[in-house]
Amino acid sequence: MSQETVEVVRRIYDAARRRDAEAVYGLYDPEVELDNSRLGFVEGGVFQGHDGLRNFFRNWHDAWEGIDYDFDELIDAGQGRVLAVVTRRGRGRLSGADVRWRLALVWTVHGGKVTRLVWFPSPEEAFETVGLSE
Repeated sequence: MSQETVEVVRRIYDAARRRDAEAVYGLYDPEVELDNSRLGFVEGGVFQGHDGLRNFFRNWHDAWEGIDYDFDELIDAGQGRVLAVVTRRGRGRLSGADVRWRLALVWTVHGGKVTRLVWFPSPEEAFETVGLSE
């Protein structure tokens, strides 16, 4: 099961990189919860369901001229969770500044669908949350 869980997350990143929204949403449970409250740069903090995801991603993409969708590492964190360590690169739409930052996401997968996604401002915080060490 753990490899299948990691594969679901890998497929989301692949679809996002291709900008294939239908494939991305097809891998999220209709009642998914996305929590980015620890980051604080997209209003709302916690988003519910596919409509919540659309709202989050609309706000996210409005802030950037371009943003990459790749991961540095995907780690099976047990209990249906995958820890993704990512380095994001983008250019701010308003500032024009090139930005690069390292963060982490914890994905919870049940029945082949993502049911919860939590963004963390640092990989260390995500590792601690899932009980692993970096």
